[in-house]
Amino acid sequence: MAVMIAGCLATLFVLQLDEFRPKVGDIVAFRAGSQDADLWQMNIPATIVTHTGAPAGTCSLDPNVLATDGGSMVVEARQTAPVLQYQVHWSGVRTDKPGADCGASADLLVSRTDLQRLANAAGGFGVGRKGLAH
Repeated sequence: MAVMIAGCLATLFVLQLDEFRPKVGDIVAFRAGSQDADLWQMNIPATIVTHTGAPAGTCSLDPNVLATDGGSMVVEARQTAPVLQYQVHWSGVRTDKPGADCGASADLLVSRTDLQRLANAAGGFGVGRKGLAH
């Protein structure tokens, strides 16, 4: 009986976690000049995809560059196989230094964890006034 109750509670918990996942249509917006340089010491790997969803290369997203130059990402799709990833459309000036830059506009695949890290660096999902106060 205890195992059955624990199983039910675990299932309920997992279903609740889905509520906190990014959803199609969510936006991560970086306002140009919104944060201090070198605040975020991370680079987010991304896979560039074609309009059909086929991999076309790799690039990276540096939250410091995104915060300096500005830009946004819109979640366009969620892929669950072989691993949970999100397809986002990036639009902005650039995403990283030359050689790793995704360009001014690109369709990208990023992991759930990395998408959440980017949203955290931008001050959350959405386009309102957010981020660090100066």
